Amino acid sequence: MFNQQNTLSPANNYQNGLLPQRNAKNLWYSDSSSRSNLKEFSLSSENRRIIGKTDIYKFQLIPLSDFKYTPTIQKTIFKWIKSIGWDFPISSVKTIFTNHIFNYVYVWLDSDNNAVAYSICYFDSSISHIAYVFYDPELSHNNLPIRLTLQTIIDSHDKNLNYCYLGRFNPETKLGYYKRNLPGFEYFTNNSWQKYSL
Repeated sequence: MFNQQNTLSPANNYQNGLLPQRNAKNLWYSDSSSRSNLKEFSLSSENRRIIGKTDIYKFQLIPLSDFKYTPTIQKTIFKWIKSIGWDFPISSVKTIFTNHIFNYVYVWLDSDNNAVAYSICYFDSSISHIAYVFYDPELSHNNLPIRLTLQTIIDSHDKNLNYCYLGRFNPETKLGYYKRNLPGFEYFTNNSWQKYSL
């Protein structure tokens, strides 16, 4: 893994297997990236099961420029992060919501209209990236965390984008291992994008 300043477009950086560093919009790093090739989009029976199991939740896709990142939201996310045990400073959370390349957020609501998850994303005319997700730790063993990523892929396909980037994946350490079951899954290894063989 290495960090580097990069002036290429986000789409070019993603194509080269790079991921944006969370603390600076111009800093990118190389670390086993993954994506959904939307030209090969097809929902599996497992994907459809996850959608069915999570249909009690609603979501809104909001431009970050229209999203009010309040102290209450920050406090809630901080509590979630601490409970799950993630190493993610709250200063970094504020940066990705307010001063980064990311331009959309999914807000997920339960049946009582309480926010239970946020997905920070980047969308342009050809690609998307679901970069960071934060969710109520009570839902850790629910299907919703996977649905967050799956929904971004579905919406990216509906927007006729080429790829939806999914962040880190390592088959050896099982990092992001659930992603291998997502539509059109590929990962960056040996300087090229390859399909993953189950």
